[in-house]
Amino acid sequence: MMGDLGGSNFIGSRGLFDYDFRSNRLAGGIGLNLHTSGSFSFGLNFLATRLYADDAFSGQDFQVERNLCVRTDLLEADFLIEYRPFSRSQGFNRFYIYSGIGGMYYQPKAELNDDWYKLRTLGTEGQYLDDGPGPYKEIDIVIPYGLGYKFRLGKSTSIILDLGFRKTFTDYLDDVSTVYADNVTIAAEKGPEAEILADRSATQRAIGTARGNPDKKDSYHILSIKFEYLFGGKSGDRCYYNRNPPKTRSTKINQRRMFTK
Repeated sequence: MMGDLGGSNFIGSRGLFDYDFRSNRLAGGIGLNLHTSGSFSFGLNFLATRLYADDAFSGQDFQVERNLCVRTDLLEADFLIEYRPFSRSQGFNRFYIYSGIGGMYYQPKAELNDDWYKLRTLGTEGQYLDDGPGPYKEIDIVIPYGLGYKFRLGKSTSIILDLGFRKTFTDYLDDVSTVYADNVTIAAEKGPEAEILADRSATQRAIGTARGNPDKKDSYHILSIKFEYLFGGKSGDRCYYNRNPPKTRSTKINQRRMFTK
């Protein structure tokens, strides 16, 4: 997760340079693709993962002193369009890029005394106060995009290495975005746990002090190893990219004719 918590040892972007290996968590998913006779495929993709971020992982003093951490359970469903730009090129015919649109359900949580609390319901930035903005969404739009390569195992099977990026439209994947609210009022509205989880710094921050950066939305990235099985035809032969690259002049001619049908 690329958000307001944790990250690299410098004040910088939410991009790959802000990546911290210790925040990695496992993900799992399943999908169904329709391969066309050309360079395009259309698919549905479902994913479940747990994102994580911790200020203790940062080398920046202000983040370490803020002392916030989060785990975010996330479910994602997407419609994807996959394009193979080199579908007629020997050696690169299984390289692809993709994008699409989807929806995600996310639930940020934090641990206190061995119990995990749903942060959205606590309103850690004063969302439920009289002058607060109200709770942030649990379900939002996500834009998936990425690239990958399919390594052929057999006529019907492939192993895929896929690097995917997710653009979101929320700054609350980690429950941190704007400023510290009135923690005394938060405690009165939502209980003492809400006050503690809103401000875990050694010295309590003043109302209106920056808690996060609302100018940049959160995002997350996924590195996947996928197993693909092809249905239809004889052992997947209908999937053009999965055929072996041509080895002779005659097979090259035949394959060229196949792509122009």
